[in-house]
Amino acid sequence: MKEQEILVKETTEELNTYLPKMINGIENFVEYVMQSKEQDAQKLLPVIFEGLEWIAQAIYLKNRIKQGTMKEQELVEKLPLLIDAYENRDFILISDILDYEIKPILEKWIHRIH
Repeated sequence: MKEQEILVKETTEELNTYLPKMINGIENFVEYVMQSKEQDAQKLLPVIFEGLEWIAQAIYLKNRIKQGTMKEQELVEKLPLLIDAYENRDFILISDILDYEIKPILEKWIHRIH
């Protein structure tokens, strides 16, 4: 197996493990916001932001080696909305963007990996 093929395989395996964890983190964030637990929600944001960045980079790198059906641009184009909501400290909007715009993309990608 070529080095690039191994890298694609390992990245796919890591995405397969990480995507459900990210979805779970988003669901926890949404739940905290719904329960007005902003401090708990705020603690999750750095992890969520870092995770989304890692996912986008992993898919980008994977696609550079072997084109796939997952396009990182789907996720990346949602990030300015998320950053804007964060800068305005609008946890409800952050929750909505994560739950209704980003989570469906991640769920779709889970099905494409399997």
